[in-house]
Amino acid sequence: MRKRVLSILQEKIDKPIVLEKPKDKSFGHYATPIAFSLAKELRKSPIVIADELANIFKNYDIFEDVEAIKGYINFKLSEKFLNEYATWALKNENEFAKDSNSKSILLEFVSANPTGPLHIGHARGAILGDVLARVGTHLGYKITKEYYINDAGNQIYLLGLSIYLTGRENILKLDTKWPKEYYKGEYILDLAKEAAKHFGDNIFSNEENIPLLSKWAKDKMMEIIKKDLKNVGIEFDTFVSEQELYSKWDEVLN
Repeated sequence: MRKRVLSILQEKIDKPIVLEKPKDKSFGHYATPIAFSLAKELRKSPIVIADELANIFKNYDIFEDVEAIKGYINFKLSEKFLNEYATWALKNENEFAKDSNSKSILLEFVSANPTGPLHIGHARGAILGDVLARVGTHLGYKITKEYYINDAGNQIYLLGLSIYLTGRENILKLDTKWPKEYYKGEYILDLAKEAAKHFGDNIFSNEENIPLLSKWAKDKMMEIIKKDLKNVGIEFDTFVSEQELYSKWDEVLN
């Protein structure tokens, strides 16, 4: 639409034209301050130039209204043109809004902590992020979709601790003292049962096994998260571990 409006303006004005979107939508779809650029050359007031140009462009069917206000020219597109453009866009979706952009964009979204399953809030962010990626790709940008894995903080240890204590209480049937902070939910019990199958019940007999449980559970949660996202058609190009980044700091600094 913008290109169409510009082409009409350039038929009458052989100068570079700035076409803006008014902050106040009541002014129309587009506006230009071109009258100010022409004032010195034409030796006229920008207000007079804007009025003259507005009267010329009012004759084009593409516009419902063209109005000059304080030197600016505001353009309101006609409903007929908008309907025709929308129809064309639907029939030519592969061409609609295409551009020759070659810029690269790193788009990081979701990046939920790998300490539990995704919830509805994550789902909203996932869908919005994926839509942005698809639109950007359609527009010609080189989009890299990245999931940043927050696995460097204390939350990963708490995940392993929660599974360890759940296993002691529910699988080994031992009296268990719980800390103030730990993860709760059926998924923790499910992870404890799966850990027992994977490592054996003895994994819950020694607290030295908590780091092992933490890493295993983090990887298991990421498998679940990736599967849930894939089920709604969302896949990532890269998964970046915060812990791995930290481990490379000394290498980078040196």
